Amino acid sequence: MGVLWRPAVWRWLGNGMIVLGVLVWAPFLMASAAGEDWPILPFLVAHLTGVLGGWHLRRRAMAVEHPVGVGGEIGRGRRWLSRLLIYLGVLAWAPYFYQTRGLGKEVEISPYLAAHLMGVLSGVALRLSVEAERRWRMRSSQRS
Repeated sequence: MGVLWRPAVWRWLGNGMIVLGVLVWAPFLMASAAGEDWPILPFLVAHLTGVLGGWHLRRRAMAVEHPVGVGGEIGRGRRWLSRLLIYLGVLAWAPYFYQTRGLGKEVEISPYLAAHLMGVLSGVALRLSVEAERRWRMRSSQRS
């Protein structure tokens, strides 16, 4: 049972949950492309469960590996900006849901999806650059 408490395992499981949370849209999109009308709610719940659960596991691993004040200087600004981009990408859905659910309007979903993907994917790419730099520095310091 001790293996499950290692941060590397939490990160690995978190990454897997995030990937599965994103891939859950594949059957929905294929059915939509085929002209079938499936309900979106189960896919949205599975997506949010995977992505938010994976995010929580990754944050937990990071908190254990790098307590406050220890090694947190690498990419601090990029980490903050990546978090902001991801939050803004998620918040891109707020006006869509306000218009469709609150006002009862029929609106095109593609601009909101594009804003969501631009924010989230650019935030993830920025965060991956921080992770790559951190790993590169760790390997460089181990060689010295």
